[in-house]
Amino acid sequence: MPMAQVNGVQLYYEVTGEGFPLVLSHEFAGSYKSWAPQVKFFARRYRVITYNARGYPPSEVPTDPAAYSQEQAVEDLYQLLRHLDISQAYVGGLSMGGNVALNFGIAHPEMTRALIVAGCGAGTTNREQFVRDVETVARRLETEGMRPVAEVYARGPTRIQF
Repeated sequence: MPMAQVNGVQLYYEVTGEGFPLVLSHEFAGSYKSWAPQVKFFARRYRVITYNARGYPPSEVPTDPAAYSQEQAVEDLYQLLRHLDISQAYVGGLSMGGNVALNFGIAHPEMTRALIVAGCGAGTTNREQFVRDVETVARRLETEGMRPVAEVYARGPTRIQF
């Protein structure tokens, strides 16, 4: 199982194919497996890197809430690419991963050939409502667990079902 030591945690990653690097960051309720159809397609031409963000097994799951932030996620990706000896890549992401990709491109333009960003939103349009919604989801996670929350999340009004 390929793991990289980054910022004091172990991150699980997979590398598929050969060519110019393309790294893909997953969404909140996903994992590296979320990218399977894209990996199958793009690995014919690119070296595709997918990984599980910190907090998503088999990557390490820190218990300290302070171990999670956008800055930390960007630094994790930076160190993962350094671990793989990648100096420049196409950087993509969906939703949570889209935020990582976008912020990575801002922080490390020299390492970013191009950005592929989908479903990226910071929740800043109505910050108070965003905070209330996040707190509601957090309470549901604590009381109901991941499965029921993930099912509602996956079928929400902004989700497209295939």
